[in-house]
Amino acid sequence: MVCTMQPPSQPTSQQQWQESDFELLVSHLPASWEQDARSHKAFQRARKVRSPRDLLRLVLTCAGSGLSLQRAAETAESSGMPAMSKVAVWGRMQAVGEWLARLIGEMLSRHVVCPAVAGYHPRVMDASRVAGPGCRAELRLHYSVSLTSLCCTDLVITDGRVAESFANFSAGQDDLLLGDRIYARAKPIAAVRRAGAEVLVRLGRTSLTLYDEQGAKLDWLGWCRALPDAGPAQRFAQFRDETGAWISGRVCAVRLNEAQAQRARKRCVKQAKRRGTRTRPRTLEAAGYVCLFTTAPQERLPLDMVCALYRARWQIELSFKRLKSLLRAGELRQVTQRSALIWLRGKMLYALLLEACLQQAGAFSPR
Repeated sequence: MVCTMQPPSQPTSQQQWQESDFELLVSHLPASWEQDARSHKAFQRARKVRSPRDLLRLVLTCAGSGLSLQRAAETAESSGMPAMSKVAVWGRMQAVGEWLARLIGEMLSRHVVCPAVAGYHPRVMDASRVAGPGCRAELRLHYSVSLTSLCCTDLVITDGRVAESFANFSAGQDDLLLGDRIYARAKPIAAVRRAGAEVLVRLGRTSLTLYDEQGAKLDWLGWCRALPDAGPAQRFAQFRDETGAWISGRVCAVRLNEAQAQRARKRCVKQAKRRGTRTRPRTLEAAGYVCLFTTAPQERLPLDMVCALYRARWQIELSFKRLKSLLRAGELRQVTQRSALIWLRGKMLYALLLEACLQQAGAFSPR
């Protein structure tokens, strides 16, 4: 969809379609979105930008459609708005940050919970670095996708220094949070359990210290050496939270075939070279297994379901690919941290609006 400014008094057929597209996007916003623009001081005066609707068009043109400030100003003028300089557009954009955050929060709160899988609502978490020209501005987009609806359920934008963690997301009763190795940390997992949710994470060699039933440190890599050549296996495991309390779970692992193991080891060596470090022998050995840890009990989440859900984790990689390739969310054009944050919020609002339109389209039966 192309977001353009207010059409002239005698709109062309193309402009009528563009106006229809904009109205479709607006229909998915909360009812109070125009009042919110005033209460969050995004819209305070009607000079050149005459209403919150025109302001939203300007935001979606700059951030959503990806036009530069100069091109956005030209598009605004050609669509019937008073002439604006790129500096004037930049000034308007500087005031919309809190308003965009409010709209994003409202849209995420309206997320429809799809039917559960084994009694859980599986959500995949990941994060992606977003940098500006010459890396003068750097942000991190923390993103959550439902595996049942493939829609965004949560997103947080931070600076590049905030680490990936379950602590960046909300967790509710019967949620099942999935993450890769970097999410296998004791304190955030413990917080998820206190919220009534469960986790499913991939284990790194040193990411999470686990213990057996007697409280002895568990060498899960040594246990993996005895795995059969085909089929997964599991065993009891537990860890201590920051208060010293035990949190129990299961280690679930499967041995990769030789071709898969070789590819995994090559990736380890390549990543080590990129960091300027050497790959340790145990790291190369661990690359021959997929080893998972989950707090979900066996009665509710059997071993085969654990493996199947984690295999579906790649859906969030596709989400990032769509955001960065189709919407160009990975190409910050702003060089200051504040401008970059506002731009990325506008881009994420646009992505959520398009997602809502796709969900609505899927609800109609074809004729």
